[in-house]
Amino acid sequence: MAQIKEQKHSLSGNEAWRIRWTTRLVKFIILFSSGMLMSSSLPPLNWSATAWIAIIPLFWICSEQNYKRAALSGFIWGFGWAFTCFFWLREIETIIPFFAAMIMAPFPAVWACLVPCLHRGILIPNDVQLQGYTATKNFMPASVLKTFFYAVIIAAWWCVTEWFRSRFFPWNYVSTSQWQNLSLIQICSVTGTYGISFLIVLTNITLAIAFKNRFRGTKGKVKFPQAYPFYITLFLLLAVSSIGAYKYHSQKAPQASIEFNAGLIQGDISQRRQASVEQALEALNVYLKMSYEIVRQKPAPDIIIWPESATPFAYKGNNWLSKKYRIDVNDLIKYVKLPLVLGTIDFEDLPPQSKREPGMLNSAILFGPDGKIKSKYSKIQRVPFGEYVPFRKYLPEWIVKRIDMHRDLISGKSFAPLEILPGVRAGVSVCYEDMFEYISRQEVLNNANLLLVITNDAWYPTSSEPDQHLANCVFRTIETGLPMLRVGNNSASCLIQPNAYISDCLFEKKSPKTGKMTAAPEVRGRRAGVIKVRVPLKTKLTFYSRYGNVFLALCWLLVLAGIIISILNWRQRKLTLMGKFKGEASDV
Repeated sequence: MAQIKEQKHSLSGNEAWRIRWTTRLVKFIILFSSGMLMSSSLPPLNWSATAWIAIIPLFWICSEQNYKRAALSGFIWGFGWAFTCFFWLREIETIIPFFAAMIMAPFPAVWACLVPCLHRGILIPNDVQLQGYTATKNFMPASVLKTFFYAVIIAAWWCVTEWFRSRFFPWNYVSTSQWQNLSLIQICSVTGTYGISFLIVLTNITLAIAFKNRFRGTKGKVKFPQAYPFYITLFLLLAVSSIGAYKYHSQKAPQASIEFNAGLIQGDISQRRQASVEQALEALNVYLKMSYEIVRQKPAPDIIIWPESATPFAYKGNNWLSKKYRIDVNDLIKYVKLPLVLGTIDFEDLPPQSKREPGMLNSAILFGPDGKIKSKYSKIQRVPFGEYVPFRKYLPEWIVKRIDMHRDLISGKSFAPLEILPGVRAGVSVCYEDMFEYISRQEVLNNANLLLVITNDAWYPTSSEPDQHLANCVFRTIETGLPMLRVGNNSASCLIQPNAYISDCLFEKKSPKTGKMTAAPEVRGRRAGVIKVRVPLKTKLTFYSRYGNVFLALCWLLVLAGIIISILNWRQRKLTLMGKFKGEASDV
């Protein structure tokens, strides 16, 4: 028995289990599953609470690894997250969610690879690291402020990686998980969505540190060592939510405002980019019929709005279908005597002497009550692979043929709002553009007093894409302080107030809590309806609209500070080790 005890004692501290394939497999499963857990916070499940804990396993695992293994851990976590939350891409092609996950997973990987570097560079003193692996592993930081500073830098680094991703695909940030938490997200009027992402990641990190140190035992009389950074985070959350709740409930309609009735046409036409003549005519006839009928509703509309690409052919085309399109739209306007916003494929206007072919645009055209075109907005932020092929001329022909959607649209250039009615200046976003905060912000700076989104999510008739699209775009209202009127081909035609509350919708449902009818943007189908909209006569700029991503700039500064501190500490360790080697060499 004594021999067995002695053998067990000799094996204490054995770290071989860390490199076993079974241990690595378990870690991979945990990372992949926690990535999936993060995606459950988004539509269709909307389990928003899971976002507050889903990053804990990733941080816990990668903080004890070197930067290469941490990057791999981040990639696995990111793959589990991206594959599930972008699974709706299967409706285009079954294999696309896999490729999307391969493209999106590197962003969490980049975040994760810096975590262990900052962990050692900020939290663990040089003299402890010089004592070796065991001393480093067992060290428990005693400074609450230093630990909180480290957590803040890690959370800021997440926001920076989200900003990098925003240049490519700003969909489903961590902040999107809280799209229905209206009190919390009011802070976006100052910080943009990065402020919400920061708070969520900070909560994950400080909670992970608290539990991690708790499992490693107590220190002195402190029963729950290093929980204080988590308490500070809870205080921040409480303060932000309280201020947001006050702002949300105290928000009043502007005294100087304009009211109008918007006639929204949701035709629910299936995706028909390569439509036959019969399909094209059916789409046109559906929208015409619903538009003629809506003017007989009470109250009557002051304007009629069609969604993006309501019909699958260009308004200014040279074929007979386009000619019929123009004639029928003109006849409609003459009959209803109302302005019309028409989402359609268009061609750029070239000077008469130009010899090149005009580029194709995705536009919102505003017609006056006289049937003449008053102005138009053309989509600036095109969808990669859907509206153009990035780096087309550099790709092999067989790849282009596989991914080509048979059109390369050009970008619009102007952020000028459309004055859809006297005094109503609509900053337009076409579909995917409402993901990009810079577009809405530029339109507000150009004196828009309404955000108008026309969209067509018919590519995804059964998946969660339309619901996620809505969840991502509501933040634009808080950032700009303006209401958003949204017109979709098959979903979510609604009015969103400046505080992100969806106040009206073409479809309604009975609330199980109150028994009253409430907006139901998740319901899909064909319907035309009139929604009353109130817009401020004069635009009042929010902090975010006026100054932009100041909070993100602060995140950049924090991350740079953390990197500099880590580099300086690493350099000091290197000089100390070199000094020891020189001393030993001189003794010899």
